[in-house]
Amino acid sequence: MDPVTNITADRAQARKRNDTNADVCFLALSDAEGNASVRTLVLRDIIDNVFTLFINKSSPKWRIIEAGGTHQMLIWYSTMQRQYRVSGEFREIARDTIERNWLRRPIASKYLDHVYEDLGAQSSVIESREVLTDKINQLKKTMSEDQMQTPALVSGVELIANRIEMLDLGKEDRIHERRVFHRENGLWNVQVIIP
Repeated sequence: MDPVTNITADRAQARKRNDTNADVCFLALSDAEGNASVRTLVLRDIIDNVFTLFINKSSPKWRIIEAGGTHQMLIWYSTMQRQYRVSGEFREIARDTIERNWLRRPIASKYLDHVYEDLGAQSSVIESREVLTDKINQLKKTMSEDQMQTPALVSGVELIANRIEMLDLGKEDRIHERRVFHRENGLWNVQVIIP
């Protein structure tokens, strides 16, 4: 049994059901001091056992990842009552892949990526929301979408999964199903565990 095939099928089903979590995941990080944080991210692609996330290098989460902090990604499809916890290794996405994908981003997100370089790093404190919107409006006046280049700080990671835990809360008998998958030598081994 391949858990990534299950995740991909569940994601397709979640999209059909208009599940608000169909295209997002929750990334939990812990820095060197053990400070934990969780954030919601767009889950871009799932190919084989690789999960793709775009992250700006000005972000605090990038610094934690770069410093080797611990992490785990959670995928939750509420319409099916199914959860996946994904662990593995991060690797930075190749620059040409970033640039190709950046062109497909919504225009507002592209301007925001430029704001990080011009106004301040992601999570920086600003005086008000109007400071942000004013900066974006200034950029719109000086740079059209077709003139935009991918900012240097735009990046991303691929999470190469080697452990996936599935919890299915949607069983009719209300006895939850829980399985853990370990990837070794290119194959997934599965164990049933008590929920």
